[in-house]
Amino acid sequence: MAAGSHFMLYTTFYHACVYCVHNYAIDTQLQRLYNGKMSQEKIKNLTQKQKKIFDYISDCLKKDKLSPTISQLAKFMGVSSLRTVTQYLESLERKGLIVRAHHQNRGIRLATYDDVMTSTVILPVISSAGCDNMQVFAEQSFDEFVTLDCDFIHGKNPEQVFVFRAVGDSMCDAGIETGDLVITEKTSEVFSKDKVVAVIDGMALIKQINFSPNAVVLQPMSQDPQYRPIIMKKDFQVFGKVIDVIKNFSGGDELVYEDL
Repeated sequence: MAAGSHFMLYTTFYHACVYCVHNYAIDTQLQRLYNGKMSQEKIKNLTQKQKKIFDYISDCLKKDKLSPTISQLAKFMGVSSLRTVTQYLESLERKGLIVRAHHQNRGIRLATYDDVMTSTVILPVISSAGCDNMQVFAEQSFDEFVTLDCDFIHGKNPEQVFVFRAVGDSMCDAGIETGDLVITEKTSEVFSKDKVVAVIDGMALIKQINFSPNAVVLQPMSQDPQYRPIIMKKDFQVFGKVIDVIKNFSGGDELVYEDL
C-alpha cells in the first residue's frame, strides 16, 4: 500500500471517529445510560454488605432528604468502628455510586453522571485488532463505548485516543490476549520495541515495531513459531501506539475486587 493511501486511510479513520463522538450527542445518550443501565450494572456488582449500605443511604435520602451520619451507619451495620463505616463509604465512592462532602456531618449524596465524568473519559471501541497475522478487518464499529478512568490515557488528548479489542494470541508474551481492551494513542511518533496498532490493507494488527535501515518489522511477541514477523517498507506508518491494556474486558465483570 502506498504511503499516500495509508495517510488517507488513517485520516478517514480518525475523522470518522471524531464525527461519531461529536455529532451524535454521545454525552446526552451516555447520561441517560448512566442514570439507567450503567448505574444498575454498578449496583449489581456490589457485595451484599455494600449493597445493603447503599440501599440504606438511598432510602434515607429519598425519605428524609438527608443522608445518614457516620454514627447512624455504624448502628445500622452493627459495628462499633467508625473506620469500618468509612471504608465502606470509600468503596462505594470509588465505584462511582456516592459522593462525599468531607468534614460534613451529613455529606453523602448519590453520584450523578457529571460526578463520574469529571475523572473519566468516554471512548468508542472502534474495532477489533488482530494479534494474529492479518485476520481481523479494521471495521469502524461504534456500537460500543467504554468509560475509563483518565489515568488510563496517561495525559493524552482524549480525541487522539482509541480503544481496540484484541483478538488472537501472537502478543501473549506482551500481556495482550483475546478480549483485552488495547488503549491506543493515534500518533506516528513510535520507536523500536514500542507496541503499536498498524493498519495493513484494511486489517488492524497489534505488534511490536522494530526498525532496520531499510524496513519496518512488525514483530509478534509469542514463543509460538506459527506467528511470523511482517516486514514493511521504511516509509510505512502505523496507526498509533499502545499506551495501556485492560485485561480480558467483558463489560460485565468487576475489574476491582475488594475485601469489604
